[in-house]
Amino acid sequence: MFLIGVALAALVAGTLALISSLGAQPSRAAVNDNHITCKGFIKSAEANPDDPDLFQAQYRIRCDAGITGYSLFIGAQQVEGIETETVPLFADGSVVAADAFSCNGDLPGNGVNCIGKYSDTSGIITGTFAVAQPLCTAGKRIEPILTVAKASVSSANAAVLAMSGPFSLGQPSNCKGKKNKPRTMPLMPKPEVDEVEIGEPGYTGPVQDARKRK
Repeated sequence: MFLIGVALAALVAGTLALISSLGAQPSRAAVNDNHITCKGFIKSAEANPDDPDLFQAQYRIRCDAGITGYSLFIGAQQVEGIETETVPLFADGSVVAADAFSCNGDLPGNGVNCIGKYSDTSGIITGTFAVAQPLCTAGKRIEPILTVAKASVSSANAAVLAMSGPFSLGQPSNCKGKKNKPRTMPLMPKPEVDEVEIGEPGYTGPVQDARKRK
């Protein structure tokens, strides 16, 4: 739990750095970004010629709302290499031009932290990282835990940072005897809308639940 906390602290610090560049929202009501849902999976990927002794893992993530950062806690193995620039892709493999992330982390380290923008939810965030042992090695199978963040500025010009998760990406989908069987990205439903009344800076009042109930 301590290591997850360190990764989250790094994600929060980086995400807060984005807030100063964001404009104030025009309304006093906003979607509750703490209820964002993300799904995804990982699989072993082709070797990187620049790091032939490392084993590459590719992750694919899709969320039902925009985010400005995400963090992966890897678990069973330490991260030895990180793809520093990741971009969301459409289903046909083309790049979502308006969205991108910059990724970093300690090497060797316990995870990956990425800051940027994901606004087109039809895109799939795609990136890679490397570990020292094969992903399907017994006792060393990684099962990354995903946490996402969204930074914004309220109508009162107060910084707002929302976080959602954690979400499991499961074990590598191309390992024999894997726990999970995801091979394609699920279609994400539209998020339920929770309206949050935003007060003065530092406001911590109750959430006004505006979801339609059956």
